[in-house]
Amino acid sequence: MVVVPPSRQTRKRAPFLFWRDRWTLAFVFAAVLLVGLIATHEPVLSARTTPTQIIEAILWGALVAALLSLALDRVGRRLWHQLANAFPEKTVRPVLTPRVIDGDTIADVVVGVTYRFANIDAPETGDGAKCPNEAGRGELARLAVIAMVKRAKKIEVRQTWRSDQYGRRVAFVYADGADVGEALIAKGFARPWRGKREKWCGPRGGLTQIAKTRAMPISCKACGAWSKF
Repeated sequence: MVVVPPSRQTRKRAPFLFWRDRWTLAFVFAAVLLVGLIATHEPVLSARTTPTQIIEAILWGALVAALLSLALDRVGRRLWHQLANAFPEKTVRPVLTPRVIDGDTIADVVVGVTYRFANIDAPETGDGAKCPNEAGRGELARLAVIAMVKRAKKIEVRQTWRSDQYGRRVAFVYADGADVGEALIAKGFARPWRGKREKWCGPRGGLTQIAKTRAMPISCKACGAWSKF
């Protein structure tokens, strides 16, 4: 097994995926705006329409488009990810030379593929962390994955049909048949993936929620009324 030094644990957004997401969002916004204009303000297409009516129609259409785009982003993305996770490939692929990158990312050096765990979100490490507690827990999550990989006789993945914004294949990862993501959640090193990254720090962050489950002892004076179990 190869372990990546902390200084090399960086991710770059895949350009194609990045711009595809941006163009998709722009297209949805424009389509909803056009439909809103036609459906709610038919006079805007008339030659007798006043500038005030045009401005009013644009504002109302923009408001409707913004609200629907927000709903699609918050609800649609979660449903999209849940659907992908519900129907992964039946084929289980071996990871010949696993390289642990962080608490929710592992790579196969031989194949040259990087896998992002489908069912969890682990805290960030290094510069990606928003607070010292997140960085510390992220490093613990990475070490936990390393330990599971070292103990296992075989590491395998079941890919979903999704790739994330960094170009990583989204997959379920198994160590000797046991789901690594579920093991990390049970130990308090990660939380279930809900379609987008959420904050870990602060009184309402993920670390606070994990602490309340007593899955992992933790204390943080800056985060409010935490309890150290």
